[in-house]
Amino acid sequence: MYPIYFLPLHPFSIAINLDSRRKQDVQYPMVHAMSTDKKSQRYQASCHCQSIRYTVTLAPPLHDPDSWVVECNCSICARNGHLNVYVQSACIQFDGADLSSSLVEKYRFGKGRVQHYFCSRCGSSLMAESVEPGFYDGVKALNVRMFQGVDVRTLQRREVDGRSL
Repeated sequence: MYPIYFLPLHPFSIAINLDSRRKQDVQYPMVHAMSTDKKSQRYQASCHCQSIRYTVTLAPPLHDPDSWVVECNCSICARNGHLNVYVQSACIQFDGADLSSSLVEKYRFGKGRVQHYFCSRCGSSLMAESVEPGFYDGVKALNVRMFQGVDVRTLQRREVDGRSL
């Protein structure tokens, strides 16, 4: 397997796969941040049993033409149907139990670069974050399927080659 190099660009990075059998440029996720100059929207989110509840502020909102969600091909995202949006941690406010709660289970696989968070009661996949310094520091990948009132069929999607990470 050949390495993937990240070239920092705004609002997202480009990953170049150096495998000559798959010469392609892949768009990597835009990261939503707290913003005062862009339109934003707050979303209520929770696990299925409502034990873990949180509010997410996205700028731009999910329905904005410049916004999109990630369909990752890594084994956990593909098997569970995750649709992720990447946000700065400051965009998330927990209502009660947070990621350090005993209600939250943590899971890493493969190279162990990303930690996934699940509700210990209902098993809902909430979000994931990098645990590797310099790799999406301060960013969480939120599963938009946990957002209330969002019709995921209407969201713009981008495929990401997470299997190669």
